[in-house]
Amino acid sequence: MQRIFTPGPVEPYREALEALQRPMISHRSAEFKKLLASVSEKLSKLVRLDGVSVLLSGSGTLATEAMIYSIVAPGDGVLVISYGVFGDRLVESASRRGARVFVIRRSPGEPIDLGLVEDLVSREKIGWIAVTHVETSKGHRFQELRALAGLAESLGARVLVDAVSSLGGEELVYWRGLGAIASCSHKALGSFPGVSFVMLSEDMVGRVAKISKEHPPPRYLDLSMYVESIAKGSTPFTPAISLIYALDGALDRILRIGIEKSIEIHRERASILYRRLDNEAISPLIGSQDHRSNTVAVFRVNSKDLSASMLVDMLEKKGYIIAPGLGEDRERLIRIGTMGGISIEDLKELSEEILEILGTYMQRGSSR
Repeated sequence: MQRIFTPGPVEPYREALEALQRPMISHRSAEFKKLLASVSEKLSKLVRLDGVSVLLSGSGTLATEAMIYSIVAPGDGVLVISYGVFGDRLVESASRRGARVFVIRRSPGEPIDLGLVEDLVSREKIGWIAVTHVETSKGHRFQELRALAGLAESLGARVLVDAVSSLGGEELVYWRGLGAIASCSHKALGSFPGVSFVMLSEDMVGRVAKISKEHPPPRYLDLSMYVESIAKGSTPFTPAISLIYALDGALDRILRIGIEKSIEIHRERASILYRRLDNEAISPLIGSQDHRSNTVAVFRVNSKDLSASMLVDMLEKKGYIIAPGLGEDRERLIRIGTMGGISIEDLKELSEEILEILGTYMQRGSSR
């Protein structure tokens, strides 16, 4: 039996599995209206949102694209703070939208200089700051998000957050200075892939309506259409109804245990990996504990005889599915998700398997 430890999709929680089995309904029915209201209300409770949660049928990338295209107008100044592949995707999205894009790139674990941000935003008249809360390719947590949001508010700007790999596993329950948060069902919420959402602060609801009229995004990315439909208890396009049921079940679970407890569970899971996988053969990519993610733990494979992709393949044969690094990091990094229906014991077993494989290769190297 295989167990999934990737940064997404994840092993779904029991509540999501059970909800998925509910009978199909029409998305124009009274029952769907109740389901949509239920999910929207639970998402708002999760992050203490005073605004609107827009449900989309698609991956987390759909949510981030819709967030950018529905809020940013061509010619707007956008600052992207990037720590890896998914930060760079925000750069690409904003560039394709026709924004004036400025980029601050930092290495995983490196703090951001808010003084530099303040200078750039003020000098270039930037209205939007986009950031990935947890960089899925590197496991970096943007620890300075609250401070960045406060700075943005003082400068008359707003922060747009890619929370795809953080919502439910990292602290994200404040809104001053934030404009929108994009996330999805199949990460720390522990449901199935196929539903994503953008949570809009109250002042952004009017913004997306304005952008829809003046600089219309593609229809499927136009959050204003969804806001209008949600007010009537429906969606503008056929939604992934069964997957929304599953998300509703997953949200029941997280609200029952509490968001603080959910964050602590992910923190404990990650800490086990960070403690166990730290020796001459393998070590955490990020030295700064403040910037290590709770939800995606990334490690550097230091063995000369065993690449990261080889380790991933060997673990798959043993029934443990983890992810290699992305792009040029494929041969040197492994990525392990701590999200979904996995246990502390599962993670201990996984780490033991990793250490056993690495130990074998280290012994081979020393015997030469």
